[in-house]
Formats: sequence, structure tokens, C-alpha cells
Amino acid sequence: METTIEVTEPSQTAEVRRAIAELGRIHAMADADIGRASLVGTELATNLVKYAKEGLVTVNWFTEGGTSGLQIIAIDKGPGFSNFHASIRDGHSTGGSLGIGLGTVMRTADVFDAYSVESMGSALLARIFPRKCRLTVPGGTLLLGSRSLPKLGQQVSGDAWCYKLAGRWQRVCVVDGLGHGPLAASASAEALKVFKASLEKDMPVDILIKAHAALKSTRGAVMAVAAIDSAAGVALFAGVGNIAGIIFGGEKPQHLLSIEGTVGYNVRSFRQHEYAWHKESTLVMNSDGLSTRWSLANLPGLLGKHPALAAAVLHRDFARNSDDSTVVVARAAP
Repeated sequence: METTIEVTEPSQTAEVRRAIAELGRIHAMADADIGRASLVGTELATNLVKYAKEGLVTVNWFTEGGTSGLQIIAIDKGPGFSNFHASIRDGHSTGGSLGIGLGTVMRTADVFDAYSVESMGSALLARIFPRKCRLTVPGGTLLLGSRSLPKLGQQVSGDAWCYKLAGRWQRVCVVDGLGHGPLAASASAEALKVFKASLEKDMPVDILIKAHAALKSTRGAVMAVAAIDSAAGVALFAGVGNIAGIIFGGEKPQHLLSIEGTVGYNVRSFRQHEYAWHKESTLVMNSDGLSTRWSLANLPGLLGKHPALAAAVLHRDFARNSDDSTVVVARAAP
């Protein structure tokens, strides 16, 4: 469950609190933890109104490294921070307040991360763990972040994605059902069903072949699967259609190769490619709801941030309202 709230005036902070409380109760969070999350959400939403004038707050439940919790991301296209480290000091304010908002967020959240480029906007990530029980993520485990929204005016997205650990392989799948709406979502759901049922021995190309058979009763989809063995330093990739994939972190970005076609309809052949995976590598996969010209040129240091924050910024800057849009960012924990 994910809820995104547009924040343009102070009363909308109450919507943020309600979304946090509802999600916390669904997952049986203690009142104290819901209270902490509500405080964080209030401060982040208030900052959007005061400094950015408008922005989005997204509230969702995440699972990472064997533990789960509530995640809040506030993102805007405002002026950004001219000096972020000064902004987090209690007493620092450019909006006439007491200047304790960001400091409160950092002290209250169990995980906090921020990204800002002056004149281009800011993105703030806060995570609350039930009873503060944050677990250490083993080295090599993929840290994941995503942002996925339906086409403007649609209630259901035809895009979908999934992560699966299968023995030594960590797999990421992104799928885009043809068209929009419930029928596209149904095709994507069928593709993910195949992906989730895959065995350790199944390579990405095997998963696509199985999905091709399973999707014949649907309108079809474009689909890509990446499989990463961090210990061996290997990434395998197979894709059909226009799901884009790039591995950053080596001497130069590696653009992952897909073939033309539609899973469930017309695919002449299936191919799989192997790429190098380093401990500093980052995988970005996206549907064509993001501009084909998206770039990190004006986003220095973004991939050094938590993948959830990186995905939110990429979606903010490059998503198109005319299509369902999904971006997934994955990086191995040190």
C-alpha cells in the first residue's frame, strides 16, 4: 500500500498524519511508533509548505534486510538547500520559525537521508522501525528503492516490479502491461506470478520464456529480469521490449540489452547477456514512463544516496504523466 499526498497548504499535513496512522494500524505498529512517524510526517509536510511552497509526501510500508517499517518521502521542486548541514541545526531557520523541524526529523527517524540540488529541489527520506528494531543488512544484499505511478487520470497502473532472493541470485523484475488500466495491470500481475514462482536454477531468459507462455491469455507485456550474484561479481539480464536497464559504477555505465517483441505475443527469440557487477555498482531499471533521455548529469552524487531516495528523484525529474511510470534502483549493501 502506497499513498501519495500533494501538499500545498498547512491543512494537508493532517492528510499526511491520517495516511501514516492508517498504514501503521494495518501493520499493527505500536501507538508510540505511529506517533513518531506522525511527528516526522508533520515536520516534512510543514517544511514543504514553508520553503518549497508545494511538493509530495509518499507514505508506504517497506521490507529490507529482514525487517519492515514505515517509510516517508517528501519531495519537491523548490529552491533546494543552499547549506543543508546548517539547515539541520536547531535554531537555523529561513522561514521565521524556531528552526527545529529537520533536527526533530533526524532525531526521531530510525533512518534518515536527504538529497538536494540548489534551485532544483529536495528529497527527504525517513524510516520508522517498529520498536526501533532495525537489523543490520548483510554485505552484498541489495538495497532497493522504487517509484511507480499510473498514468494521469488512471487509478490502476499497468506497470509492476518485484524482487526475489533465489539461492545465490538476487533478482529484480520490471514489467509493463500493454496499454493502461486494469487489463494492463492484469498482464503485469500474471508476469510477476511467473517471476515469483521461479526456482534458483531458472536464469532470467528461462523466466521470460515461461512468462511468454503464461501471458498468451492476456494483452501481453514488455518485461525484463536482472539476476545478480554479488559474491561472484556477475549480473545477468534478459529483456523483451522497452524496459531500460543500466548498471552504474564501473569505468562507464553498462546499458543492458533487450530484444524487440511483446511477452505473450510475438518474440522471435530470447537472449540473455552477462555483465560485470562490482561492490559499488548500482542498477537502475525503468519502464518507458520515464523519458528515454533521463540523465544523472545535473544530479551529482544521487546514486550515493539510499536507493529509495534516488528512485524518487529520478521519477520526479523524468516521469511522463502521459504513461504509467516505474523506476527501480538497486545497490548492494557494503
